[in-house]
Amino acid sequence: MTQEDSRGAEERVEEPLQSGGGHALAIGFYVATLILIIGTTLVLYGLLGPAGQEYKSLGININLWWGLFMVFFGCVVLGASYASPRRRAARNAARQSS
Repeated sequence: MTQEDSRGAEERVEEPLQSGGGHALAIGFYVATLILIIGTTLVLYGLLGPAGQEYKSLGININLWWGLFMVFFGCVVLGASYASPRRRAARNAARQSS
């Protein structure tokens, strides 16, 4: 076995050990999706829920406002997840290998 063959074997062994090398989506995608689902549920409950629930919170529909905030935050995190440099690098690597 020559020295070049041994280097190639070492490189092949090290490649799978890199963390997250084959994943295009970060955990932020899943967190954002969960926040969007919960936020949408809160918005729907705030709009369609019982009318007498506002007296408990000084006349503010807390479920509606927190649901809207969670939907907005989930969209921001989801957008950041799609625009992440890690995802862009994986997409560029896939294009170059094709």
